Amino acid sequence: MIKHILTLIWNKKKKNFLLLLEIFFAFLILFGVFTFVVENMRNYNTPLGFDTENVWLVYTEIPGDADSTEIAEMKLLLRQELIALPEVESISYSNNITPFSGSAWQTGNDRNDFEFNTRIMQHDEYYEETGGLNLVEGRWFSPDDALSKYDPVVISKQFRDQCWKGKPVIDSLFILDDEGEVSDFVKIIGVVDHFKYMGEFTSEYNVTFIYEPPTSKELNTIYIRVKDNPSPNLEETINNRIASISKRNDFVIGTLESRRVRNSRKTWMPITILLGIGGFLIINVALGLFGVLWYNINKRRPEIGLRRTMGATKSDISKQFIGEILMVTIFGILISSFFTLQFPLMKLFDIENINYYYAMLISAGIILLLVLICAFYPSRQAALINPAIALHED
Repeated sequence: MIKHILTLIWNKKKKNFLLLLEIFFAFLILFGVFTFVVENMRNYNTPLGFDTENVWLVYTEIPGDADSTEIAEMKLLLRQELIALPEVESISYSNNITPFSGSAWQTGNDRNDFEFNTRIMQHDEYYEETGGLNLVEGRWFSPDDALSKYDPVVISKQFRDQCWKGKPVIDSLFILDDEGEVSDFVKIIGVVDHFKYMGEFTSEYNVTFIYEPPTSKELNTIYIRVKDNPSPNLEETINNRIASISKRNDFVIGTLESRRVRNSRKTWMPITILLGIGGFLIINVALGLFGVLWYNINKRRPEIGLRRTMGATKSDISKQFIGEILMVTIFGILISSFFTLQFPLMKLFDIENINYYYAMLISAGIILLLVLICAFYPSRQAALINPAIALHED
């Protein structure tokens, strides 16, 4: 049967070449679409590692020449006043590198018997509770860490697995700063599960949290965790208290959830557009396949009648037409796969190889399913052709 189908395909190679070419380009386009979609959706399905619901951000400006003592007193008073509000659960200070802001502070070196790069975050001792982090090893910062011999840090699990996999990491020392000296060791006191602060659709980076006391001038962003369903006037109350205590009005209050939504929208939009393009392509390919199959059946009615007269069953006729189109489709997919396999082999883009392979499987599956659907009805119609009528027409 397979040999017979291959012979039929070869005898109609000119017509089948156009069909093969259509499948070839359809596969390449679907491969590109699904590579982008798969990569982003796999990133989307990994946890952020922190809470966005009920977490507010306040961006303040602290002048560089401001008195450190006055700033410390103001920040302590501000914390006391805000935490006293019945709808506020916790308060934390950080620097301006916050989730979904697009800001990044990166460092790394190769002087620890391993090479690494990591993003740096500065937080006080209250951020674990306020941000909703998931600590999997060790502990978070405490006020006593300000007196430690070595600066304490908390790292992400990905960082731990990359550089200390299979080794105990708590209380380990390493040089963090790429310009640091041997005396600039930091001490790992904890490990958090995830921290994808750049966005839901981004790959996870190595992250290192550095301790800064809440009175530090370096920390000029306020995280505020509020209770569920806060009152409408809570934002105004917080705004008035901050303005009254800081004697400034150049600050902005926003929610972390709204920032997450805006950040994600930048990726959801191209995903939707690309899937729309892919859907439009599939519809056009389906119409083309259906038309080609219907035309072939009408042109081959005498052949079908002759085969039926020689003993071929309706099932044999149906299988023949489905087998022909599937064989051409498989050839098209194999040729396309040869080209798409060059992407993971040659590392043309900074994309995990598994995303390419998933895209290839999805594209091949969609095309094969599409071909089977389009071939089913015409092949059934071919099987129902009356051999006597078909031969009489010839």
